[in-house]
Amino acid sequence: MIDLNSLHVFYVVVSAGGYSAAHRKTGQSRATLSRHIIALEEHLAVRLIERSTRSFRLTEQGQILYAHCQELFAQLDTALMQVETLQHEPQGLVRIAIPPSLLSFHQLGQEILRYMERYPQVKVQIEVSNRAVDVHHENVDFVIRARTSLDYPLDYVPVLLARMNLVMVVHPKWQNMLSPSIDQTMTQVPCIAWQASGEFAYWSLRHQDTGEVVQHKMRPRLIVDDLVMLREATLNGLGMVMIPHIYVQDDISLGRLVQVQSIEQPIVSMVHAVHLGHRGMRPAVRHLLDWLKEITINLR
Repeated sequence: MIDLNSLHVFYVVVSAGGYSAAHRKTGQSRATLSRHIIALEEHLAVRLIERSTRSFRLTEQGQILYAHCQELFAQLDTALMQVETLQHEPQGLVRIAIPPSLLSFHQLGQEILRYMERYPQVKVQIEVSNRAVDVHHENVDFVIRARTSLDYPLDYVPVLLARMNLVMVVHPKWQNMLSPSIDQTMTQVPCIAWQASGEFAYWSLRHQDTGEVVQHKMRPRLIVDDLVMLREATLNGLGMVMIPHIYVQDDISLGRLVQVQSIEQPIVSMVHAVHLGHRGMRPAVRHLLDWLKEITINLR
């Protein structure tokens, strides 16, 4: 009889696109993964994967087997989901990735903790990181992000949670250097950037009359991916920054920071979760997503 564990390893390795990606997803060593597939090939007396140092591709027999594995494990996921749905309350592990700046946005982190208090059978694993998490090939159920567009590939499913207004602000000492032209202001006031590629960074601003989106290139004095330090640097007078309004609204109202007025303004950023679809999604994952969507719906 065929070893279902080896069959599942074959499915995971192919889905991940190779042994290295499967190792990152499962934690199993490349040697262990390889042994399972070799054993499967020996049992079937066929070669399933063509191996080389530069490529990873399926043989014709491997393609046939993988196609059936997709159907088999999708049916298994559906069966498990139906069984779990009969539970009185959600349970199991939910794995999330979220940037640190969003964990505190409208207390998303606190809402996750409140959810766990309400549903004690659910366990949550959170990776707090600014790195780009690959939903396809990493061991996460969904990722929470902020973007100005939800234009994802068809196999990704974005779930809007809230809209986040951005503002450009600066210390009052720079107020006399501000110009109606953002490009002119950038030549007189240093900029602080959230992220940059090489020497330059870019701000995307929308013209309030025409709706046109314009990219403004700058040479930032400081580049930092932490909102707390971004705000502190601006309060210390180091330069102009684009930052979520919610993090500096008190500073603006108290006069500690000045909002930069211009015909061009930052584009609204959309806070959202993204996953790979409901098919095979465990009830606890769906339930937590629904919870987050419900508690943030009034922020839209």
